[in-house]
Amino acid sequence: MWPLQSSTDLPLNSDKVLPEHFHFSHRRMVEFADTDLAGLMHFSNFLRFVECAEHAFFRSLGIRVHTSEGAAHQGWPRLEVSCKYLRPARFEQTLEICLRIEEIRTSSLRYGFWIFAADESDRSPLATGSCSIIHVALDTKAREIRKAPIPPKLRQHLESAVASPRTRSHRFATKSSTSSSCHSERSEESTSICASRP
Repeated sequence: MWPLQSSTDLPLNSDKVLPEHFHFSHRRMVEFADTDLAGLMHFSNFLRFVECAEHAFFRSLGIRVHTSEGAAHQGWPRLEVSCKYLRPARFEQTLEICLRIEEIRTSSLRYGFWIFAADESDRSPLATGSCSIIHVALDTKAREIRKAPIPPKLRQHLESAVASPRTRSHRFATKSSTSSSCHSERSEESTSICASRP
């Protein structure tokens, strides 16, 4: 088990503590299709935005979340997800999804997430939660799926990202952007506003 790093014990109106820094941040705008009739983002889309941030984090490490070679595939299905909704997200609001790796095990990892409104100065979260994912090997010909150890190269990248005092950032989908897809590679690597907290 990889050791948990410390965080600032800052009280919030949630069950999760606000860390001193995050390991990755990702920005995405709330599109019309993400909202309900009240113009608020549907609760299920919070988790979709988190998954987009997770995929962007893997890409920033030079890793894809799904790989295949013939009938052999590797992927990262969910083990457990929790989310506490604190405030609504609205149409055309740019959200910043900040991730922090909380545990790295042999075949799985767990990360916490904090979702902020990117244009708010107080930076109180709209939602917080955690997600556990597991690395698996799939044989599509034999129709078998089994857990598999995290590849050494990926483990090294994950541990390096966790050890870094700077937050990696993958930003797009502002109002001037032409694409808001979580698979877009139109991005920039920089220190994020999520890097530290007062």
